[in-house]
Amino acid sequence: MTCKTWQTGCLLAAMTLCATAASAQTTLNWITYKPQGAGDPQAVTTQWFADELERRTDGEYRIRIHWGGSLSGIGEILNGLNDGVGDIGDIVTPYFPDQLPVNNAISFFWPQPNSTIELGLLMNYWHEVHPQFADELERYNVKMVGLRPLEGYGLICTKPLRTLADFDGLRVRSFGFALPVLIEELGAVPVSMGTPEAYEALERGILDCSPVGETLAHGWRYDEVARYYVDIPLGASWGHLIAMNLDSFNRLPEEVQYEMESIGREYLLRYSTEMIKDALAIRQQWTDSGQVEIISFPADEFNQVVGASDRIREVRQRWVETVTPTGLDVEPILEALRVR
Repeated sequence: MTCKTWQTGCLLAAMTLCATAASAQTTLNWITYKPQGAGDPQAVTTQWFADELERRTDGEYRIRIHWGGSLSGIGEILNGLNDGVGDIGDIVTPYFPDQLPVNNAISFFWPQPNSTIELGLLMNYWHEVHPQFADELERYNVKMVGLRPLEGYGLICTKPLRTLADFDGLRVRSFGFALPVLIEELGAVPVSMGTPEAYEALERGILDCSPVGETLAHGWRYDEVARYYVDIPLGASWGHLIAMNLDSFNRLPEEVQYEMESIGREYLLRYSTEMIKDALAIRQQWTDSGQVEIISFPADEFNQVVGASDRIREVRQRWVETVTPTGLDVEPILEALRVR
């Protein structure tokens, strides 16, 4: 055999091995509205999830992330997963209050007293002990594999809010059920709007304020157009289920299903840790640069409005009446979410 023939044979063998390895690799498509360039905890930890699955399966399974709403927008991902547009994705539950009332429990109870990690642990526990949470998702052919509770929220505003009177007539971004009522009770005007649209709305004066946490405000660049961050005691905001198309999950080998759920459990801690670290750094950056003034709003004024509001109590009761027919035991959930 000539040297050239031997080299050609080796090259063909190597190409065959590469082709075989490539054909054996399974790709799962992750649909998200989040831009990859945001560089915030959500973007960073989404990439971590994908990298971790590939590492734990020795490259047999990989996740291709479709960033920036390229396949499904923020209000389309539940239906996108249901229809098989993607295998995995971020379901922002407050955008689906009518379809997912059980999984939206926290969105009816805002403000609430729990931190980010506490909300994540509560939701994980509720999924384990109350079958109604998973049953509701299965109606849309999806399964929860991870949790992404959001950070403690304040308001980022284009003007300072130092007393309750400063809310009068302001246009504040709103979503879900509890938040628009709370905004009205504070004297402001709720404006229904998605997260991605808020930057331009703040810039153009369509909005005066948007509820948001520090990392999201910085990641979406709201702090370029709004110079005041108002600390009001809203508590952490409920956010996202990392969910899979149920058919896609069931097609996975049992050991890969285990790895997917294991990564999802670890994700809660990783995301929460990343978020806390970034939030502290962003606050320090705002203070050092003078870019954003952080205002401590009088908590007693805020809490007085919440405690005296019959309308806020009515919203919470509406959730109870909506989910009680499912057989869900609501009392322990109500106890966990009550503002004390």
